[in-house]
Amino acid sequence: MNYKFVLIDNSNSEIDGEWVLMAPVVVGRCNSADITIDDISISRRHCQFFIDPYGSLVVRDLGSKNGIYVDEQRVDRAVVRPGTEVQIGRLTLRIELTEEAIDDDSENGVEILDLDETQRMKILDYDLEIGMPPNENV
Repeated sequence: MNYKFVLIDNSNSEIDGEWVLMAPVVVGRCNSADITIDDISISRRHCQFFIDPYGSLVVRDLGSKNGIYVDEQRVDRAVVRPGTEVQIGRLTLRIELTEEAIDDDSENGVEILDLDETQRMKILDYDLEIGMPPNENV
């Protein structure tokens, strides 16, 4: 079984899009998001859906301005089950289970990325000597 992400426009309750993707899935306004939503109420990298060590699908806020809501409660992180609706800005994503195949990046602009958000990144590569004034060598 795979997860289907169904985008619902809250203003008219119409379905604006559907994606069948393998977690992790980043939702946001930027083109590098797995699900790109062009809406000003959505942050560039708004939230992420991922599978936790217990096999549950979890949504977490990625520091968005408008937050995420599960069951009308603002949350930083929550376990989501099939049928759960997650409000993201002015829109809602409903999570469903499906036997449909996982979407590729062809027609609908979905891009599947395999990113590990918890990996450490090396920012600078230099040796630092503590307690030594600049330009003095031992």
